[in-house]
Amino acid sequence: MGGGLLGMLLAVLLVVCIVLLIVFLASRKNKTPVAAVTAAQTATPAAQDRFLAILNEQKAASGMGVQEYEERRLILEGARSDNHANAEIVALKERYARGELTTSAYVEARAKLLGLS
Repeated sequence: MGGGLLGMLLAVLLVVCIVLLIVFLASRKNKTPVAAVTAAQTATPAAQDRFLAILNEQKAASGMGVQEYEERRLILEGARSDNHANAEIVALKERYARGELTTSAYVEARAKLLGLS
């Protein structure tokens, strides 16, 4: 009788181990590599800082008014979640920060690039 109980416990333990192994392997398969996540998170703030630096330079060089500066800063900061790996988005934001585009032209071009219109 002792061997039967021990055999049943070992069988249950084996099944539990197999289930845990399957869960572990399945969870690893669906995870994004840490390096890719870290690269994506660090690229966005650096690009955003560059856009704001360009905007600050433009404000100092051209005597941009406070209202226009704040509008451009808020719009650039509101688009933090954009994919900065897209060179067209980056170029568009740089042009907007330099004052080459009006706000309406920027919003329209951004919507077109992102497929929002």
